[in-house]
Amino acid sequence: MRPFIFTILLVINYSAIAQTINESVPAFIEKDGKYLFYLHGGIVGAQGPNAVSPYYGPYKYQAILDSLAARAFHVISKVRPVDTNEEAYARKMARQIDILHSQGISYDNIFVVGASLGAYITIELAYIMKEEEMNFTLLGLCSDYAVDYYQKYNQQLKGNFLSIFESKDEKHSCEGIFKNQTLSSYQEIRLTMGNGHAFLYQPYTEWIEPLVKWMTK
Repeated sequence: MRPFIFTILLVINYSAIAQTINESVPAFIEKDGKYLFYLHGGIVGAQGPNAVSPYYGPYKYQAILDSLAARAFHVISKVRPVDTNEEAYARKMARQIDILHSQGISYDNIFVVGASLGAYITIELAYIMKEEEMNFTLLGLCSDYAVDYYQKYNQQLKGNFLSIFESKDEKHSCEGIFKNQTLSSYQEIRLTMGNGHAFLYQPYTEWIEPLVKWMTK
């Protein structure tokens, strides 16, 4: 009698391996991975991860992280205390980025996405890092105050920048901040969803998809 031969096929979903969410730099560093720091809006710090605004509705923090991780990014994000100092937090992030870079992750595979108050920290981080290959995205940042405030960093910001804003939001174009900078690249997207600042409260495809396209270009 001929022996039976069993063949076992082991299928590994490598895309799932890349879809991780951590509060800080993970212990295992995927050398070819893309690492995305997500900085939430201020209401999450005030109310927690299930924050709800009377004006903009629920801030779907976890859903945003899940959506970004589903695009094969290693997502790093943590709920910040409400009284977080923006510059100090940016310096803490810079140290985490230094760890990633020391483990072989190139700067062009590191992305920072800041929403509203988180975008203020993103600007501070860019000023600290001054890395031309780093990638920074600002969601709903540029009120008139923010544009005036960041004039102080004229000619001092480096990297690749993407600004996304909604046409009915009082936080509008960031052109006033970046017109006098020597950046590696700058792109801005104006959304016409009609929901103002609420656009960044959920992982709407209107901003998620162009963001991912920009990050994987």
